[in-house]
Amino acid sequence: MSANIDSWQNLREELKNSLQFKLGAVTKTVFKKMNAELVNEGIPVLAEQLPILMVVYFQEQARTQQDIANILQKDKAGIQRSVQTLHKDGFLKIEGDLEDKRKNLISLTPSGKFVCERIQSLAIAFNSQIMEHFTEQEWATFLGYLDRVVKIVDK
Repeated sequence: MSANIDSWQNLREELKNSLQFKLGAVTKTVFKKMNAELVNEGIPVLAEQLPILMVVYFQEQARTQQDIANILQKDKAGIQRSVQTLHKDGFLKIEGDLEDKRKNLISLTPSGKFVCERIQSLAIAFNSQIMEHFTEQEWATFLGYLDRVVKIVDK
Protein backbone atom coordinates (compact mmCIF):
# COMPACT_ATOMS: atom_id res chain seq x y z
CA MET A 1 0.00 0.00 0.00
CA SER A 2 2.82 2.40 0.92
CA ALA A 3 4.47 1.77 -2.45
CA ASN A 4 1.24 2.78 -4.22
CA ILE A 5 1.03 6.00 -2.18
CA ASP A 6 4.68 6.82 -2.93
CA SER A 7 4.13 6.08 -6.60
CA TRP A 8 1.02 8.29 -6.62
CA GLN A 9 2.88 11.14 -4.89
CA ASN A 10 5.80 10.85 -7.33
CA LEU A 11 3.42 10.95 -10.28
CA ARG A 12 1.62 13.93 -8.77
CA GLU A 13 4.90 15.82 -8.32
CA GLU A 14 6.00 14.92 -11.83
CA LEU A 15 2.73 16.24 -13.29
CA LYS A 16 2.84 19.35 -11.10
CA ASN A 17 6.29 20.13 -12.49
CA SER A 18 5.48 19.21 -16.08
CA LEU A 19 5.76 21.71 -18.89
CA GLN A 20 1.99 21.75 -19.49
CA PHE A 21 1.13 22.56 -15.89
CA LYS A 22 3.92 25.10 -15.42
CA LEU A 23 3.03 26.96 -18.63
CA GLY A 24 -0.65 26.77 -17.71
CA ALA A 25 0.06 28.25 -14.28
CA VAL A 26 2.18 31.04 -15.77
CA THR A 27 -0.48 31.82 -18.38
CA LYS A 28 -3.26 31.89 -15.78
CA THR A 29 -1.25 34.14 -13.47
CA VAL A 30 -0.18 36.52 -16.25
CA PHE A 31 -3.71 36.79 -17.66
CA LYS A 32 -5.16 37.37 -14.18
CA LYS A 33 -2.68 40.19 -13.53
CA MET A 34 -3.18 41.68 -17.00
CA ASN A 35 -6.97 41.56 -16.60
CA ALA A 36 -6.62 43.44 -13.31
CA GLU A 37 -4.44 46.06 -15.03
CA LEU A 38 -7.00 46.45 -17.83
CA VAL A 39 -9.84 46.91 -15.31
CA ASN A 40 -7.72 49.37 -13.35
CA GLU A 41 -7.18 51.40 -16.55
CA GLY A 42 -10.88 51.26 -17.41
CA ILE A 43 -10.33 49.15 -20.53
CA PRO A 44 -13.26 46.75 -20.94
CA VAL A 45 -11.28 44.02 -22.72
CA LEU A 46 -10.05 40.67 -21.39
CA ALA A 47 -6.41 39.67 -21.75
CA GLU A 48 -7.62 36.61 -23.68
CA GLN A 49 -9.08 38.97 -26.33
CA LEU A 50 -5.89 41.02 -26.74
CA PRO A 51 -4.28 38.78 -29.37
CA ILE A 52 -7.30 39.21 -31.65
CA LEU A 53 -7.25 42.98 -31.30
CA MET A 54 -3.49 43.10 -31.86
CA VAL A 55 -3.64 40.90 -34.98
CA VAL A 56 -6.24 43.20 -36.48
CA TYR A 57 -4.37 46.32 -35.30
CA PHE A 58 -1.08 45.32 -36.94
CA GLN A 59 -2.61 44.26 -40.27
CA GLU A 60 -2.69 46.72 -43.14
CA GLN A 61 -6.06 45.50 -44.38
CA ALA A 62 -9.14 43.87 -42.90
CA ARG A 63 -8.79 40.16 -42.12
CA THR A 64 -11.26 37.31 -42.15
CA GLN A 65 -12.05 35.42 -38.98
CA GLN A 66 -10.30 32.41 -40.51
CA ASP A 67 -7.16 34.50 -41.13
CA ILE A 68 -7.16 35.58 -37.49
CA ALA A 69 -7.70 31.99 -36.32
CA ASN A 70 -4.81 30.80 -38.51
CA ILE A 71 -2.43 33.52 -37.33
CA LEU A 72 -3.25 32.82 -33.67
CA GLN A 73 -3.44 29.06 -34.20
CA LYS A 74 -6.86 28.94 -32.55
CA ASP A 75 -10.13 27.39 -33.63
CA LYS A 76 -12.42 29.56 -35.74
CA ALA A 77 -15.41 29.13 -33.38
CA GLY A 78 -13.48 30.55 -30.42
CA ILE A 79 -12.26 33.46 -32.51
CA GLN A 80 -15.79 34.07 -33.77
CA ARG A 81 -17.15 34.35 -30.21
CA SER A 82 -14.48 36.84 -29.23
CA VAL A 83 -14.91 38.82 -32.45
CA GLN A 84 -18.67 39.05 -31.80
CA THR A 85 -18.04 40.28 -28.24
CA LEU A 86 -15.46 42.84 -29.40
CA HIS A 87 -17.86 43.95 -32.14
CA LYS A 88 -20.71 44.33 -29.65
CA ASP A 89 -18.40 46.36 -27.39
CA GLY A 90 -17.60 48.69 -30.29
CA PHE A 91 -13.94 47.74 -30.89
CA LEU A 92 -14.26 45.74 -34.11
CA LYS A 93 -16.15 46.31 -37.33
CA ILE A 94 -17.53 43.30 -39.21
CA GLU A 95 -18.27 43.72 -42.91
CA GLY A 96 -19.22 41.18 -45.55
CA ASP A 97 -16.50 40.32 -48.05
CA LEU A 98 -17.52 41.64 -51.48
CA GLU A 99 -15.63 38.83 -53.25
CA ASP A 100 -16.85 35.95 -51.07
CA LYS A 101 -20.23 36.41 -49.40
CA ARG A 102 -19.48 33.56 -46.97
CA LYS A 103 -16.67 35.52 -45.33
CA ASN A 104 -16.65 38.49 -42.99
CA LEU A 105 -13.84 41.04 -42.93
CA ILE A 106 -12.74 42.26 -39.52
CA SER A 107 -11.22 45.68 -38.89
CA LEU A 108 -10.82 48.07 -35.96
CA THR A 109 -13.19 50.87 -35.18
CA PRO A 110 -11.65 54.18 -34.06
CA SER A 111 -12.46 53.11 -30.49
CA GLY A 112 -10.69 49.79 -31.12
CA LYS A 113 -7.60 51.56 -32.44
CA PHE A 114 -7.53 53.84 -29.38
CA VAL A 115 -7.83 50.87 -27.02
CA CYS A 116 -5.06 48.98 -28.87
CA GLU A 117 -2.70 51.92 -28.45
CA ARG A 118 -3.46 52.06 -24.72
CA ILE A 119 -3.06 48.30 -24.41
CA GLN A 120 0.37 48.44 -26.07
CA SER A 121 1.60 50.82 -23.38
CA LEU A 122 0.20 48.57 -20.65
CA ALA A 123 1.72 45.45 -22.19
CA ILE A 124 5.14 47.07 -22.49
CA ALA A 125 4.99 48.30 -18.88
CA PHE A 126 3.83 44.86 -17.68
CA ASN A 127 6.67 43.17 -19.56
CA SER A 128 9.15 45.63 -18.04
CA GLN A 129 7.86 44.83 -14.54
CA ILE A 130 8.66 41.17 -15.15
CA MET A 131 11.98 41.78 -16.89
CA GLU A 132 13.35 43.87 -14.03
CA HIS A 133 13.66 40.64 -12.03
CA PHE A 134 15.96 39.09 -14.65
CA THR A 135 19.26 40.07 -16.18
CA GLU A 136 19.24 40.67 -19.93
CA GLN A 137 21.07 37.37 -20.39
CA GLU A 138 18.57 35.46 -18.23
CA TRP A 139 15.65 36.96 -20.15
CA ALA A 140 17.24 36.16 -23.53
CA THR A 141 17.95 32.60 -22.37
CA PHE A 142 14.38 32.19 -21.08
CA LEU A 143 12.88 33.40 -24.36
CA GLY A 144 15.29 31.15 -26.25
CA TYR A 145 14.09 28.16 -24.25
CA LEU A 146 10.46 29.02 -24.97
CA ASP A 147 11.23 29.34 -28.70
CA ARG A 148 13.01 26.00 -28.57
CA VAL A 149 10.01 24.34 -26.92
CA VAL A 150 7.76 25.69 -29.69
CA LYS A 151 10.08 24.26 -32.37
CA ILE A 152 10.22 20.87 -30.65
CA VAL A 153 6.45 20.66 -30.20
CA ASP A 154 5.75 21.85 -33.77
CA LYS A 155 7.91 19.09 -35.34
